[in-house]
Amino acid sequence: MIAGLLLRRSRMRFVASLIGITLLCAQVIADELDLSLNNDALRLQYVYKMESSGLNLDTGWLHHSDNGDILHAGVHLVDLASSGRDKLEAGLGGRFVYTNGDHSDQSGFAVPIGGFVRFTPEAINRLSVVGSLYYAPSILAIGDMDEYQEASFRVSYSVIRDADMYVGARYARGDYKKGVADARFDSGMHIGMTLRF
Repeated sequence: MIAGLLLRRSRMRFVASLIGITLLCAQVIADELDLSLNNDALRLQYVYKMESSGLNLDTGWLHHSDNGDILHAGVHLVDLASSGRDKLEAGLGGRFVYTNGDHSDQSGFAVPIGGFVRFTPEAINRLSVVGSLYYAPSILAIGDMDEYQEASFRVSYSVIRDADMYVGARYARGDYKKGVADARFDSGMHIGMTLRF
């Protein structure tokens, strides 16, 4: 039991170190930094946009004070999904996710697939509506994890050219193998901001 706990903590530290290194490097090549929070949860995400290829690389950390942590790294192919005056941007891809719940054996890896859409009407071009959905069935889950799902929705307002404030809702859940309680890492409303560099 102690060995399992030590192994879990060392894995968490390793993944956290990788994200820390990525965030330090982000100061040189940063594109987008996103922070959202509520009374129980905090999420920090960095997105590096490779404009020439249309790829977005992202990494992030979600911490819930009672339920544990989620670390992720992802890649998406992003392009405009509409040809009209109103801008509809979509990204499809996947993430590599590590969950570390606060209870015993609530850790595991998953590779959820999914994406996001962002709608910005031309008439109110400071306003955007964004939604995302990611899902990993048991075939894409590793370790004690059996299934992973995450969904979010937000309405953002561009305060200045390179900064948005937003209000949103997020749901993130990990289902684990028999005998291990499932973990709801976040559910509910949050506020946040996005900074573009």
